Formats: sequence, C-alpha cells, structure tokens
Amino acid sequence: MARPLLVLLLLLGGCRAAPANRVLPQRSPGEAYVFDFDHGVPVIREGRRTLLRDERAPFRKDPEVYWLWDAGGRLWIYVAPENAVYYYERTPEGWRRRVWTGERSTRPERDLLPPPGLYPPCPTSK
Repeated sequence: MARPLLVLLLLLGGCRAAPANRVLPQRSPGEAYVFDFDHGVPVIREGRRTLLRDERAPFRKDPEVYWLWDAGGRLWIYVAPENAVYYYERTPEGWRRRVWTGERSTRPERDLLPPPGLYPPCPTSK
C-alpha cells in the first residue's frame, strides 16, 4: 500500500507549476506581446513578428535569470548571479533595454520599480 502512495507523491511533486517569473513564453498584461528566448537570446514578439532580438543582451537564458511583465507593459529581467536588473520598454523607436539602478528620486510616486514577483524566493534554511 505504501508503494502506490510514494509513486503518487513523486508524480504530484514533479508536476508543480512554474513560478510566474519563469513561465515561457510569457505574455504581456494586454497579451499583445510575448517574451521568450530563441537559442538563449531574449526575444519579444507581436504575433509571429519579431520586434526585438537582443543579441547584445548581457544575459542569456539561465536557471538564475528571472523575467516578468509589469502593469505598464515593461518586461523586467533579474540576473541573480550579478544581482542586476534590466527592463525593456517600448519607445517610438522600438523596444529598448535599460539598466535599472534602483535610485530614488525626490518624487517617489514617479519612481520606476520592478513588479512584485520578479525576484526568486529567498532560500529557506533546513
């Protein structure tokens, strides 16, 4: 009796959904854009049309890279080994990658902040 229960627990444990900051392809809030990696290179598409293929990005797909869209339609990337945060935003000239420094202004209500859930959970001690 214990063996079927063990098999069931192993199957259920392996079927957990990926956290939101690791889902690929990932749709923007309005679902107009899709983020993915193509051979490790970050890509943003609209339908079948590639709007951005960032060959010069300082990161590639990796288990320690996390991504998430914010409510404003910006795509945020957190690179854990470097503790670096980037974001892509749509401009009249197309999508642009920016470095987020975390600096605060005198008007905090205007400060740009990463979306909740971008960072991975802190490791727990056993």
